Amino acid sequence: MKTYSFNLDFFNQLHYRFIYGVTLFILLLGSVFKHLWLNHSFNIFILFIIPYVSYFTVSFVTFHIIRLHKYRFWYILMAGVVLLIWVYPIVKWYYYSFLTAHGVVFYFPWKDGDAQKLFIIIVRGLAFVLLFLALDTVLWQKRQKIIKINELELAVKDISDNALLSGHFLFKLYQFSVEKKIVFDLKVLDFFQYIINKIASRNSRVALAEEWAYLKQLVVMCVHRSIEIKGEELVTDYIWNRSVPTLSLMTWIENAVSYSPIGKTIPIVIEWIRQKDAIVFTVRNRIASSTEGKGTGKGLELVNRLFEPLQEDHVNVAYRIEEEMYFVVELKFMN
Repeated sequence: MKTYSFNLDFFNQLHYRFIYGVTLFILLLGSVFKHLWLNHSFNIFILFIIPYVSYFTVSFVTFHIIRLHKYRFWYILMAGVVLLIWVYPIVKWYYYSFLTAHGVVFYFPWKDGDAQKLFIIIVRGLAFVLLFLALDTVLWQKRQKIIKINELELAVKDISDNALLSGHFLFKLYQFSVEKKIVFDLKVLDFFQYIINKIASRNSRVALAEEWAYLKQLVVMCVHRSIEIKGEELVTDYIWNRSVPTLSLMTWIENAVSYSPIGKTIPIVIEWIRQKDAIVFTVRNRIASSTEGKGTGKGLELVNRLFEPLQEDHVNVAYRIEEEMYFVVELKFMN
C-alpha cells in the first residue's frame, strides 16, 4: 500500500505561496473592480471580494490536498464540478440576500438571465484559479528541481573533495612514517585504519570533538616535533558539537609538521582563543627556509573547498604570514 507523507518544509513553503497567490489575486480584483475602492470606502471593496478570496482559498487548499493522490487528475476534475455546484447558491445568497439585508447592494434585484451571468462569472473565477495553481505548481517544481540539483552537486563535490583530502592526508601520513617523523606502532596502525574507514564511509563531516580527539593523537605520534596545545578549556560543548570537514584540522597539523624546521627548538603552537563573538582555533608554525617554495598547497586548497559550504554556518577559515617567518591558520567559529 502506498503512503503519503507530509513534509513540513513543503507546507511552510505552501504557506508563503498562498500569501503570494492571494495577494496577486486581490490586486487583480482591485484592478478589475477599481471603481469600487475609488468611489466607495475600502470596507465596501472588502465585502465585495470576500467570496472571491474564499473561493481562491478553498480551491488552493483542495488542489494541494488532492494533488498528492495517484488519481489527482480525476479528483481535481471532480472537485472543480463540486465547487461550481456548491459555490453558485452561496454566492447568490451572499450578494442578493445577505448583503442587501444589511443595506449593501452591488447588483440589481434578481431577474431572469442573472443565473447564467453568475454562473459564467463563477466558471471564469475557477478557470483563473486553476490556471494560477497550475503555473504556481510548475514554477515551484522547477525551482525545487534547481535547488535539489544544486544540493546534489554540492554533496558530490563535498564527497569528492573529502576523498581527495583523505587520500592526500593518508599519503602524507605514510611519508611521515617512512621518514620516521612519527613513531610507527600499533597506535599509528589504528590511526591509519581510522583514515581508511573515513574514506570508505564517504562521510564528509564529523563533529569537532571527534576531529580534535584524533588531532591530539596525531600530535602525540609526532615525536620529532615540539607541538604545544593551549586554551582547550575555553571550548564549550556547543562548539565541540559543531561540524567540520573530516581530516581538515589534522591536515593543517600535517602541513605545519611538513614545512616547519626539523627538531624541537621552535614549537608548533595549536591554540584556542576566545573572542567576544567567536571561538578561534589557530595553528602557528615557523616556516623552514629549506621548504620555502616547495609546497604544492594541494592539502590547504582541498581544505578550503570543504569549508566553503560551512560559511553559512558562520565558520570561516583564514591564512596569514606573520613577521615573514610564521605561517598561521585561523579557523573561526562564530557564536
